Amino acid sequence: MNSVNGKRITYKRTRPNPLFQDWLQELHEEAKAKKSKLEIMLNEALESLSKYPLSLQSGAECAILRGFDKRLCLYIDKRLEAYKTFNIDFENELCTVDFIESPQDSQNSQSSSYLLNNSQQLEHKTKLKQYPKDVCTAVSPAKRKSKVKYKPVFKSGSYAILMALLDHTTNSSKQSLGKDELINIAQKYCEESFTKPKPETHYTAWSNMKRLVTKGLVKKTGHKKSQFSLTEEGITLANELLIDTQNTPSMNDIIFKDNTYSKEISINSDIIVLDDIITKIDNNKVNKKKDFEVLSSDKLIEMEPSSFDIILLIDKNETAGVSKKNDPTVAQFNKYPDLKHEYRSLKVGDFTWIARHKISNQELVLPYIVERKRMDDLGASIKDGRFHEQKFRLRKCGLNHVIYMVENYGSNKHVGLPIQTLMQALANTRVQDGFKVHVTDSLTNSARFLAMMTLRLTFEYKDISLKGHNKEAKEDILTTFEYFNKASLKNKPLSVTDTFIKLLLQLKGVSVEKALAITNMYKTPKLLFKAYDCCDQKEGEMLLANLRCGEMSRNVGPAVSKAIYQLFSFKSFS
Repeated sequence: MNSVNGKRITYKRTRPNPLFQDWLQELHEEAKAKKSKLEIMLNEALESLSKYPLSLQSGAECAILRGFDKRLCLYIDKRLEAYKTFNIDFENELCTVDFIESPQDSQNSQSSSYLLNNSQQLEHKTKLKQYPKDVCTAVSPAKRKSKVKYKPVFKSGSYAILMALLDHTTNSSKQSLGKDELINIAQKYCEESFTKPKPETHYTAWSNMKRLVTKGLVKKTGHKKSQFSLTEEGITLANELLIDTQNTPSMNDIIFKDNTYSKEISINSDIIVLDDIITKIDNNKVNKKKDFEVLSSDKLIEMEPSSFDIILLIDKNETAGVSKKNDPTVAQFNKYPDLKHEYRSLKVGDFTWIARHKISNQELVLPYIVERKRMDDLGASIKDGRFHEQKFRLRKCGLNHVIYMVENYGSNKHVGLPIQTLMQALANTRVQDGFKVHVTDSLTNSARFLAMMTLRLTFEYKDISLKGHNKEAKEDILTTFEYFNKASLKNKPLSVTDTFIKLLLQLKGVSVEKALAITNMYKTPKLLFKAYDCCDQKEGEMLLANLRCGEMSRNVGPAVSKAIYQLFSFKSFS
């Protein structure tokens, strides 16, 4: 306390953590708009942060405050990390210091209440200089605005909206756009969908529009049919983003305009070498005459090297309709203008590749097929029995290389079955069925993987002569797309052997490989009945145990053999 004027001066930080406070405010507004259960927690965190008098430098330090759980602290740390990439010198800025004067003696004169002599003024200036500039920058009761500048992340929803509006403003006399028009233009700039929410949330890329309007970057006019346009600040920021990212190559350029075909490809932070999936092709083996002697009565289709294009075929059922605007699958593949792809009705699998002759347009199916499953769909298919039936059809489709591609569904918490059950099913698919299993984080990464596969197949087949016919594929003799789709019909008449295989697959422990090994020895149930009639009970129970199956030549096993004996032998009922 100053003994001369009877006043006490205290220093108070009005906003010690403006950066974190702004981020929490954004989250709170979004949760409030969506009526989320997180609104209460975020409000509590916002209040405790605004009351805390000291500066915080990380999300971990926020853990001491009420309302901050591990998720929220982690969110702040990640947001801070992204912020630092654009702002090198980070320090949580502190707002204005207020001087609060407390009268200590009401009998002091007015002159002593407001005036200080020269020596006292010098003393106050000296005290202020002892504080860092970022702590005490001005003497004013008004709050100073934070210097933190909002900058959307590359390929985010906010970034896409700003880029779309800037593109439209530059190329059209009309300054504003409606929601549908804006989404159509913005989707190509964004990795997220503007229409389909993220897994386990109601959030879409369009949710960022409210933030842009609140920050004064986008102007919204009208109510029923709102129009959106850039403000002066929005145009400035959009141009800055354009300059920052114009030299950033797109994923299409990285994949299709970089000739390092044999490099390892990083997808979802997993290193995947496509050599593990794509088999090296020996042109000498393909051209052996003995492979074609059996085809003397068939019309042989021949394609010389470089006379055909490799095209990715996408099942129409993987989309909501090719003509539908903003379909997520279509939007992802549209990001690759150099990717040759078409949408067809595939009777088995979700993706495959064909070689189309550049002149005759004849089409041969390459021996690669992909079945795509999202984690929640995988759980549903296991529960309703589609899982084993689909794997059986993939094994019987005539294409040797089957890739089972699984996409994570958010945090994989709501997928219908325990995650351990799904992981075990995928392990069985890889070990027992011999499929290649590939897990991705999202549809974006799945599309990227398929684009890389297409490029690699183009490279592998560029110097290869292809042979094919309108029948089932045999070794290096490919089949036509017409025959492939016709032979893969789900409702086509089944042979007795195929029906027998389906019946065996219903038994616990019987994989496709084991069922095929059994039916190779006993084509029909009748032949198996006869074999059991010639055995006593012990011999019958072990009749199938030593049959070899799969690439590893493992035994069918005594447990499976006994189960089949008990089902098909009349002696087991006696």
